Amino acid sequence: DALLESGALHRFIEDHTRNHDEPLPLRRRIPLINDVAAGLPRDFTDLDYPAAVADDYLACPDFGDADAFAARVIGDSMQPHYREGYVVVFSPAAPTPSGSDCFVRLERDAETTFKRIYFEGEDQRLIRLQPLNERYEPRTVDREQVAGLYAAIYVMRRVGV
Repeated sequence: DALLESGALHRFIEDHTRNHDEPLPLRRRIPLINDVAAGLPRDFTDLDYPAAVADDYLACPDFGDADAFAARVIGDSMQPHYREGYVVVFSPAAPTPSGSDCFVRLERDAETTFKRIYFEGEDQRLIRLQPLNERYEPRTVDREQVAGLYAAIYVMRRVGV
């Protein structure tokens, strides 16, 4: 609602239309599934909803992933690029090379976090979960401990006051 009230999404669409031959294709129903910790990993629940079902949805440019989802950032470990309250859209179909900002689902305890990832070690079996905020230490986990890596595709935030 804040995006619609601020007019940011409308201005983005108008700008795209003015500068491109084709209108921006919009995907109408990206589920906003829950919050993602930009801090220490924390327990995650999908609130027992089936895939692609949520309490809230948002529209964003279509990038061809029917399984895309969004989550609201909680915490400050990904500042200054991602602040608490920003909504980030993630794509399970997008590649996640080293240096990608990702929603990370850890096997152990069904925890999730939002970090920049780096593959390390001779066999690339280690994944460094790197906060952008220098006040936080990185964490390294074995690839087997990671249930999913989902690349950040778009950031939606309120513009102005």
